[in-house]
Order: sequence, then C-alpha cells, then structure tokens
Amino acid sequence: MENKFKELGVVDNIVKSIEEMGFEEPTKVQQESIPYVLDNKDLIVMSKTGSGKTGAFGIPLIQNVDMESSKVQGLILTPTRELAVQVDKEISKMSRYMDVKTLAVYGQHNINTEIKGLKQGAQIVTGTPGRVFDHVSSKNFSTKNIKYLVLDEADRMLDMGFFDQVVKIIKSIPRDRVTMLFSATMPTEIQRICQSYMKDPITLELGSDIKTVDTIKQVYYRVEKNEKRTQLERLIKLEEPESCIIFCNTRTEVDRIVKFFARKGYDVGALHGGNTQNRRMRTMDKFKTGKHQIIVATDVAARGLHIDELELVINYDVPMDKDSYIHRIGRTGRVGNSGKAITIVTVDDIWDFYAIEEHVGVLIEQLELPTDEMVQAAQESADSEWIEKRKKRIETGNLIDYHGDMEKQSSGRSKHSDRSGDRKRSSGSNRNSSNQTRNDQKHDYKRNNQKHSDANKDRNKQGNKDVNKHKHTVKNQVPQHDHKKPKHKSGDVHTTSGQISSKPPVSKPMKKPVKKDIDYRQEAKKLMAKQKKPTMMEKLGKFFSGK
Repeated sequence: MENKFKELGVVDNIVKSIEEMGFEEPTKVQQESIPYVLDNKDLIVMSKTGSGKTGAFGIPLIQNVDMESSKVQGLILTPTRELAVQVDKEISKMSRYMDVKTLAVYGQHNINTEIKGLKQGAQIVTGTPGRVFDHVSSKNFSTKNIKYLVLDEADRMLDMGFFDQVVKIIKSIPRDRVTMLFSATMPTEIQRICQSYMKDPITLELGSDIKTVDTIKQVYYRVEKNEKRTQLERLIKLEEPESCIIFCNTRTEVDRIVKFFARKGYDVGALHGGNTQNRRMRTMDKFKTGKHQIIVATDVAARGLHIDELELVINYDVPMDKDSYIHRIGRTGRVGNSGKAITIVTVDDIWDFYAIEEHVGVLIEQLELPTDEMVQAAQESADSEWIEKRKKRIETGNLIDYHGDMEKQSSGRSKHSDRSGDRKRSSGSNRNSSNQTRNDQKHDYKRNNQKHSDANKDRNKQGNKDVNKHKHTVKNQVPQHDHKKPKHKSGDVHTTSGQISSKPPVSKPMKKPVKKDIDYRQEAKKLMAKQKKPTMMEKLGKFFSGK
C-alpha cells in the first residue's frame, strides 16, 4: 500500500523519516496545505491546536530549500520559546535523511552559540520575533535569501505584543517569497498583515480530524476560595493520573502550588516565564520521561507542548481569556487519544466560567467534591508507580525543596550550574544554616548600633570641652592590650606620642567675625573723594581763603 504522503508529492527521504516518527497518514490540515506550499502559493490556514500544523509547513519547506546553499532560506516565527524549540526538533526529525540544517533562536539562550550556528550555515531558522529581530538588526544573518516565511500561531504573537517586530521582520525580507500564516483566530491586525504582505493567499479554514473537545471529558467542581489547594490534592488522589498538567494564571501561584505538592511528597516541576530556558527544557524532559508526575504551568506553556499521552489537565485558575481554555485542555486528548479536563471554580469565577461554556459550545458537567471515603478507597486501590514513589519519598524524607527557579533534593545532591548563568544551589540544610547565620549577623549589627548610640549619648553629656579632649586623645593612639583605663590626675591629658602631660594644650578660641551695618553708598563717596583731583577753581579758592 502506497504511503499517503507520497500521493501529496512528498519525496521518499522525507516519507521515510515521517514513517519512523510514527505517522502513516497526513492530517486534514497537512493534506490540504502541502500541495499548495509545494506549488509556492501563499497560504492562510485557520486551524485549532493539535491539527498537525508543524508538518503542514515543515514538510514542504524541507523539500523546497536549496540544500547546496548554506544561507538562511526559511524563517519560522513562533510566539514562545517552547514552541520554537519544539518546531525546530520536529523539522530536524523530518529532515533526518535530507541534507538540511536547522537552528532555533530565542530569548534567554546563549546568543554567541546562535551566532556560531548561523555562521556555520542553517537553511531553516525557527525563533521568537524578539530574538530574530535582534539578529537581523545586528546583521548576524542575511534575510535577502529567505524564500519562505512562516507565521505560526500569529494571533498568539499579536496577543503577546510582537506585532511591530513581526512587521519589521517582514519588511526586511524580499517580496519575492512564499508566506504562510497559521492562526486559530483572525483578528483585525492579522487581516491587515495578510492584505499588506501576502500575494493572493489561499485561505483554508479547517479543524483537526477529530475535534479536541469531543475527545476530552470536561467537568468542573465548585469549591470555596480558601480550600482550593486542599481540594486540588484530593482530586489528584482521586484521579490517580500517570501524567498531569495544572494551569495557573500567575507565576506566583505556580510557585505556591509547586511548594505545596513538594511538601506532600509529589515529584513536581514548574513551567513559567520566570524560569530560565534551560531549566524549562529540563523540566519538560523529566515530565516526558516520567520523572516528573505533575507539571504546574502558566499559559506560556499552553501552546507548543506536544505530549501525546497526557491523561489529565486541571485548571486551578479559570483562564482570563476564553481561547486560553481551549489551548489548555488541548494538551490532552491529542492524536485521537482520550483525555480529561477538570476546572476548579470559585464564586468569583462562576460568570467567567459560564462565558467559557458559551464560547466552547459545550455544557460542562458539574460534579460533587469527593468524600473522604472516596479518596481513601482510591488510594487503597492505587497501583500506579508514582504513588509508590511518593510514599517512599515521604518515608525516607527525600522531598523536593522548591524555591522559585530552584529545585533541589533535601538529601543534599551535588551542586550544579548551567551555561545560562544559573547560580549554584545549596542543599536545604546548608540553606537553613546560612539563613540562621544571616539572622545572627543582623541581630549583632543591631546590638552594635545600639551600643554606639548609647556611647554617643554619654559623650554628648560631657560637654564640648570633654569631647574635644576625647578626640585629641584617641587620634593616632597606639592600641593598648590592657583594656583597663590608666589612673592619672584629673588635669592630665594624653599627648600625641601617648605620654601623659600635666599641662593641658593651649588652644586659642576662634574669633567670630563681627558683622557691622555698613552704608556702602557713603563708603563709595568717600573713596571717590580721595581719588578725585581738585580743579583750577578749587585750587584758587583754597589759595585766597588761606587754606
């Protein structure tokens, strides 16, 4: 039976790599898009997440680039770093048997490494708008050879404020090119880009072969605001998922949830914009390989994550944007697999949640919170591997000590750092001791300040004369090992050489200038009278008057 990709005109080397990736038939988006791109037609594709968009533009892009040239010929812009890395990996796998080099460029990544990769040659570059614009502005690579431009999740780039940078990048690329735009929605700004920078584009409004919401069981629970974390853990115990992503609206809430679950013995990781890129990638690798049971993330991770067998998604916070709900729950139920999405709703969230129901077009079922008996029965019958790991960690006390961007085992593993500039992390015991040392230093500092303050008050009471004597005595004095004060007469004072003299130093009091009321006009007249020469008439007057 002939491969369906061959019927679309895809060459054998690409088909071979696609088969090794486990894909035998093209998705609806790929089937409609690939022939147009191979024919060098501009394309607008409106499609939801999970529809196979990466293959839709990646396969024809690999096939059409000139492998004999090392110049950048294809540029793919993505809204997030995670999506840029993911797309680059997928295209690299598809081009395994083709002589095509790919490169990903994005923020919080070593720019010198990217410059080196660009100089060595890369036909396809995938990156975020900000980092790509930096490279273009610095002339790290030339855009005059780019023949294919892909705007992946264009509406998301618009939401994140990349519109101006995207337009500047488009203007730097030759007009004689193929432009592909993929977007779940079509706001006014995206339509403006299509009209201004695309040539007679073909528009395809497609969904995935299997509707995401149809393969996902969606439920919600009404909870009290102050019980959200407690009920969240109870739901985790009830569901017993092998893999789970919990979404929060803020990175602060993500850190709180991670700390909460870490103290409970769960192997959990955080994924938000405050983490370094290397740490985020390591967290995802641990999650995909089963080392992390739970990932707590913000919406920055809602798009671009490709996890084929994710069992459960929990919306700890009701998303602020209605489309974000679709992208969140779209992480589960991919490629025809079933999944489950749970939303925790408080009284403050209920109207926003009703608006999401209307937007999705599905009446989401409300369930009663599990009872203690239900949770206990689920735990007793649990046979999943990660439940056993959690029990073992609690028994041994080997819990994760999570501090924002730092994850460390409290048992004290070896220190480590990555090239992105992460500082070395100390173990939990060392951190506690260092905190205690800093607290002791703060108390000592306060006590010393209090002593100095009291000493200053005592010296001020002695009067100006004693203070002057004290200053004269202390200056250039040799330190004494005996801290007892030497006995001497009340009239004796120390000299600069350290000896005692009975004669006090004579100090002349400074005379303060006395201000006088001066009539400057009168003084000026006197000065002019002295300098003025007498006239002939004045001389004759004085002569006859006998003066």
